[in-house]
Amino acid sequence: MPFWQISVWLACLILQISIECTGLSGVDILSSLNTKEQSIGKGFVVLSAANIAVKVVSLLFVPFLNKILGGEAGYSVYYSANQVFAFVYVLTTAGLPVAISKLVTELTSTGNRKQAKQAFRMARTLMVLLGIVLSVIMAIFAKPIARYMNNEDSWMGILTLAPTVLICSLLSAYRGYLQGMKNMTPTAVSQVVEQIVHVAVSVVLVLGLRSRGIVWAVAGASIGTAVGAAAALIIVIKYYGQYQQDQRVLHAGEDLRSVPKLTNEKLLKLILYYSLPITINSGIQYGGNMIDTSIMKGRLMAAGLSEYDSRTLHGMMGVTRQLLNVPTALVTSLCISLLPVIAGLYAQKKYAETRQKANYAFKLCYIIAVPLSIAMCVYAEPLYVMLGLGSGAKLLSYMSFSILLLGTVHLQSSVMQSVNELFSATLFMGIGVLVKAILNYILIAIPSLNIYGAVISTYVSYIIPLILNHICLVRKRGVRIKMFRLTLIPMICGGLMLVGSMPVYLLSDFLLGKFAGTYVTETISLILAAAAGIVVYFYAMKKTGGMDSSDFSLILPANLRKKLKL
Repeated sequence: MPFWQISVWLACLILQISIECTGLSGVDILSSLNTKEQSIGKGFVVLSAANIAVKVVSLLFVPFLNKILGGEAGYSVYYSANQVFAFVYVLTTAGLPVAISKLVTELTSTGNRKQAKQAFRMARTLMVLLGIVLSVIMAIFAKPIARYMNNEDSWMGILTLAPTVLICSLLSAYRGYLQGMKNMTPTAVSQVVEQIVHVAVSVVLVLGLRSRGIVWAVAGASIGTAVGAAAALIIVIKYYGQYQQDQRVLHAGEDLRSVPKLTNEKLLKLILYYSLPITINSGIQYGGNMIDTSIMKGRLMAAGLSEYDSRTLHGMMGVTRQLLNVPTALVTSLCISLLPVIAGLYAQKKYAETRQKANYAFKLCYIIAVPLSIAMCVYAEPLYVMLGLGSGAKLLSYMSFSILLLGTVHLQSSVMQSVNELFSATLFMGIGVLVKAILNYILIAIPSLNIYGAVISTYVSYIIPLILNHICLVRKRGVRIKMFRLTLIPMICGGLMLVGSMPVYLLSDFLLGKFAGTYVTETISLILAAAAGIVVYFYAMKKTGGMDSSDFSLILPANLRKKLKL
């Protein structure tokens, strides 16, 4: 059996296990390698299952990498290289795949499948060309970029990440096309394969190269990223080939002469119109992160900290953001599955359904984001102990509610992209990033705040676009998201979740602390508290009307729903 088939089978198996844990009855990944469209709910569950699997692997990898690189100071080198990669990556993969997904959805919803494929090919060519240019620039200027990032040891990591930009450009093009066809399974499977291969190769190379110093160890981890992306690319190309074959059979003999056609020039203009604002939006956001990274160390030193302590705090922030990426990834899954559905409805002028689907997506977001924000705020310390991380729990606790704000802003941006408010979304994000950079420069240098100044600026940078996005959607497109109403019940139930879980945690911590070590005590206590909190939260959501049976079918497995009578 070829490598790619083994990889797909293993990834599907992992996904199916994740789905059984997150719970959508009737979604069989092993038998869904086909062309069936998926609803927002099913698409969300498939991508969420993938992200859960990916982030679990990532959570195991981050503490290992943090330790093997010598703690937060060493992790800071890896984090700096990845911030550069993330910025270049979004320039090639943020806008064009979304443009592909949106155009493919709009064209196929009007029966124009042939031009949907043509639009994909044009965008794919643009992505390859852009990927080549940016990969070369990243490789040639690796050392100057590392100096700009105030972390010269990261240059080798930047250099070895350069080829990944080109690989990911192609990978994202295929994912965008298949997402536009409302089939999230190829993206989900390829994400799982990508992460498993990435971590496996990175572990081997980091262990093999660490004796040569931090520069080479970080390079080893970066090579793992490239190999993982290459494995995922093989998977999606195979999916794409199978999809095209199925489509030829499904639509054989179909007469498309009456379908209105667009010229190549018009298609190109639409691709650029849809992609440029999103690329600029993401570029601004990740460029802001790069600026934050480059100035953070200097501003911490301006606050009176040593270079080592400044690097340690910077690495601590990097670890915190990695942990926050786990719940944020679920919202990203929702955005990916939401955009083609809303874009299709809006293209067909079904405005009432557009509003209904948008509010439904926000409801799902808050059902998940609110309790996770509360839990990470309160249980940050035992979580750090369980994961074997060093200091930084306090920082995670303070940053936890950024999950809720970032999730809201991402979903708003996705809705705005769907209803053709692309430039407004870009402008508002740019304003937030600019304010964040200014506040970081001022606040981080205050000795009493230091790294916690970045926490304040992060919240402000999300609140500004959140307000502006909401005003724009209501006034210009008539899409009103009932955010207060949608968050109120999850907030109340989240409070009840704490009331139910905290006594379990404290009692377990007290009893186990008498004869077990700190790690065992904190880990078991956290797991028991989490189990109690989940039960209390979902019971409370049912009793208060925050969730109905269809919502529970998306979140919990059928056997667990039956046992809990939900």
